[in-house]
Amino acid sequence: MVSTGTHSDGVPVVAYQVRRAGGEVLAERDADAPFYAASTVKLAVLVAAARALESGALTLEQEVTSTDTFRSQVPGAPDYRIEPDDLDPGMPAPGTLVPVGQVVDRMIVVSSNEATNLVIELVGLDAVNRALADAGAVASVVGRKYSDLAAEAQGATHRTTAGDLAALMSAVVTGRLAGPEQTSWMLGLLARQTDRQLTAAVPAGVPFGSKSGWVDGIRHDVAFVGELGPDALVVAVCTRGYDEQQAEESLRALGALAVTLAGVRQRV
Repeated sequence: MVSTGTHSDGVPVVAYQVRRAGGEVLAERDADAPFYAASTVKLAVLVAAARALESGALTLEQEVTSTDTFRSQVPGAPDYRIEPDDLDPGMPAPGTLVPVGQVVDRMIVVSSNEATNLVIELVGLDAVNRALADAGAVASVVGRKYSDLAAEAQGATHRTTAGDLAALMSAVVTGRLAGPEQTSWMLGLLARQTDRQLTAAVPAGVPFGSKSGWVDGIRHDVAFVGELGPDALVVAVCTRGYDEQQAEESLRALGALAVTLAGVRQRV
């Protein structure tokens, strides 16, 4: 979702990695360049939730209380509310009981920040960052809940690279981070994500899923395309310094090129 903050110096930058989920890198440019991650790291939060479901620590039917106000991780800092531009109108009113499954759905399908904060409170930041480490996304971090400006002022941030996003999505697609049932659940949510940039040109009938992220001056996306497993195409693109329309055009163009060059064709 959009943020009123900025994490760009205004200099246009595009970094990407195109790979097979099994590890073969097909093309890349500045894949190790660091970026503010925005909502792309919600993919790691999803993995942590899947693992909690797998262990029995969570169930999809378990209820939590909907809220848009959270406790800062900075000792002594006041509670904070999700920034107005980032509020999810589809979340139940504060104080309403809502199933965990619905919360995770909002986190991925529409990139709800308050839903993400609720999930982080359930699974913990350590579990989220462990998912990144297990995927080989060693330069990435989820340092705080969303809108925790006191924590952000102390340096707690969300950081990633195009290579890390590709590694994380590849690990999800190949089932390295969770068992078959929870992997299928995650991929189903990613297939329903509403902000489609890299996957805009995917032919009819071809499996895909993605997770985007954006704030002012930042626009990223990571996607898988094709039959699941090591041969699935994975594309990650990070941009900085473009306006929204320019960034989205770059994402769509790179996504279409990757799909074409990888020979992804309409399923008949």
